[in-house]
Amino acid sequence: MVHRKTDECAAVTKKTNLFVLASLLGVLVAVSTLVGILVVRGLISSQPAPSSPNPEPEVINPEEETEDEEYSLIDFQPIVDDFVNSTSGKRGVIVYDLENEQIVGEYDSTSVHNTASLYKLFVVYEGYRRLEDGTWNPDDIVSGTGQTISKCLDLAIRESKSECAEPLWQMIGHDELDLIIKNDFDIHDSDISRLVSNPQDIFKMMYIFYLHNDIVNPDYINQMKDSFLVQPATTYNWRQGLPSGFSRANVYNKVGWDFNPNGNYWNIYHDAAIVEFPEAKRHYIVVVMTSRVPYQKITDFGRRFEEYFYENNQ
Repeated sequence: MVHRKTDECAAVTKKTNLFVLASLLGVLVAVSTLVGILVVRGLISSQPAPSSPNPEPEVINPEEETEDEEYSLIDFQPIVDDFVNSTSGKRGVIVYDLENEQIVGEYDSTSVHNTASLYKLFVVYEGYRRLEDGTWNPDDIVSGTGQTISKCLDLAIRESKSECAEPLWQMIGHDELDLIIKNDFDIHDSDISRLVSNPQDIFKMMYIFYLHNDIVNPDYINQMKDSFLVQPATTYNWRQGLPSGFSRANVYNKVGWDFNPNGNYWNIYHDAAIVEFPEAKRHYIVVVMTSRVPYQKITDFGRRFEEYFYENNQ
């Protein structure tokens, strides 16, 4: 219902509104004066506030990329086929283009292999996660090694013959790591307790290292990157396989092996790598798992891979 106001009430209301308006104008003038004083004194910047930084997670290769940049899609299947046709024995291969996010070469990538030292990839990444969340102290000593946890995580990748990975694995628990691999890493066809995996699952683990979404501490990231890239020869040259085939790329790799001294052959030779072509800002994951294949054939695969990349990259 609408009530009619008397002329007297309307007049009072009009005066009241004018009073309120005048008061508000007075407040605005006072605030403007105060802000002007503060600007002069430098307590409030007269420039717009900078936007808050929101960096993307750093990858193992920290080259910056623009979102709208297009990358040529190179089919590496001919190179994979050449490798397979030039070798005998058991072999599985997968090549993944990280910029285009798709497999660009593959052979028998779900075939089951003994992991050899590649099981350390799973142990080490979980170890870094535990340093990151504070579950583990990096300076604690790993039983039986005389090394700190941080140093053991480094050596488990850098030095393939290092004995650090096994006690780290025991600290995590074999059954516990199997659950983490399935539930957290979303990798389901490997049985690391039995040292069983395949090229596809090893690729997935290398992809997790590439993104390392669980690890943001720059010290851990830098140590992790360096251990994959710099591996001085000790018992063997741990870079004699895939990395030795490249001359213009950075190859972040982990090797797995089993040498038969009686027959003088490598019963197992695996290479799992993130390959970076810095000048082209391109990245690939390459996994080669073999049995009874000379490592020199894997070196040749790396050499031909690089040649083919530069022949076809536009």
